[in-house]
Amino acid sequence: MNKANKIAMTVAGLVLITASILKSHQLLTEPIISKGFWESWLFFVIQIPLELGLGIWLVSGLFRKGCWLLTTITFAAFIGITLQKGLAGAATCGCFGRVHVNPWITLLLIDVPLFISLLIFRPKEEKLLPPPWPSAKHFFGVAIPTFILLPCLLIVLIFNKPPEKTGKYEVVKPQAVQKSASDEWPQWALLEHIDITESLRSGIVVVLLYHYDCPTCKEAIPMYDRLNSEMAEGGIRFAFIEIPPYCQSQDNPVPADTNCLTGKLDTSKEWYIMTPLVVLLHNGSVVKSWEAKAPSLDEIMNAAFSESK
Repeated sequence: MNKANKIAMTVAGLVLITASILKSHQLLTEPIISKGFWESWLFFVIQIPLELGLGIWLVSGLFRKGCWLLTTITFAAFIGITLQKGLAGAATCGCFGRVHVNPWITLLLIDVPLFISLLIFRPKEEKLLPPPWPSAKHFFGVAIPTFILLPCLLIVLIFNKPPEKTGKYEVVKPQAVQKSASDEWPQWALLEHIDITESLRSGIVVVLLYHYDCPTCKEAIPMYDRLNSEMAEGGIRFAFIEIPPYCQSQDNPVPADTNCLTGKLDTSKEWYIMTPLVVLLHNGSVVKSWEAKAPSLDEIMNAAFSESK
């Protein structure tokens, strides 16, 4: 039983170490965008050292019972988080940085099996906490290096936050609306990267930028498709712009027979956009924009009316 417990805890430790290394690489090489704290840059900065520290603790074999208890609770939390992402239709669990793994694969092949293994193969005849304290070999070979490594990693992550715009990628945020000295609205900078630019430069257009796996986008698209027909005579059009990576036609939430404008954001760089991103345009200029929400018709009309004064 103890041998099986050591194997289960070692495997769990290696998974945590691998995940923390991959997430560290992601945090140092690309920006993080999120709808809340639990997927934010700050949360990753806190999570990575804790995850790495727990992984090292598991592999070291120190204080097995205390480590086992904390790890079991951790993987129970992982199951809840991964299950929620799977039910929400997320394309990746986010556990392994830039390595995208379907939440259901992570849940069924990693989180649940390890959690069950930890429950079945519990450490026997072990104290929850010391004494006895670790030997000099463990103290100087594992504990001291770990206590040095984790703060150093934290400092590296904090002071090496990637820029929001490079030649390879760009973070797209709601554009601040401010008239120029000539009393004109600013042109939408993203227009030059959309394949139906000319269609968006005339009249009032509500543009929805979407990812095919965005749950909120899937709810907003039918609503805007219906509004497009109702508002046609009022001079307001709606446009759906797909953000790469593009999906297969059968996975596209935009109806094939839609009367809305449809287009794509180009692949000249990697776009980081909190979807849905809705932008109200007037002759190609930004009037108002909304991030991570789909405004109602009243909100759109109020924005169009008030900002045009």
